[in-house]
Amino acid sequence: LGNALEAINLLICSLAGKCREDDVATQHGENNEDIAKSDDLWIPERIFLFGFSAGACLAMEMCRMWSFKRRMPLGGAICISGGIKTRDLPLTAKENYVSSDERQKQHPLTDVLIIAGSNDVEYPPNEAMESRKFYSSSNVKVHVQKGKGHEMIKSRVEMQ
Repeated sequence: LGNALEAINLLICSLAGKCREDDVATQHGENNEDIAKSDDLWIPERIFLFGFSAGACLAMEMCRMWSFKRRMPLGGAICISGGIKTRDLPLTAKENYVSSDERQKQHPLTDVLIIAGSNDVEYPPNEAMESRKFYSSSNVKVHVQKGKGHEMIKSRVEMQ
């Protein structure tokens, strides 16, 4: 998980150009001023993550890691049948973080929507509620879709 988080971090940094030197610039032999001048960059508030099952876990962990690295929030994340499952970040992703109390005071978290199925045995609704606690309950909305198992959204009705 830690390596996947770092890979997505590099991707988002290359899109947004708003990362510290130890993330993208150093690895590409550039400095942040050169990256920040590009007209091709996206502002973080316009970057949204979407994931299903393990991809949802990765998306939500990325939002948490992004905040821990003291960056402005992304636009949001939609997590279908998945979310973070541990209170702590993976060991490989913990470098240069502030404490969670300090982080919440300094930098807001990305808003997250978790959609869980009422019949999901792999990621039941009670785990979705636990993910809320591990992240920040005020930034996470959990929607439980009645009659749904561990599956993707299948219709327009389920999206409303």
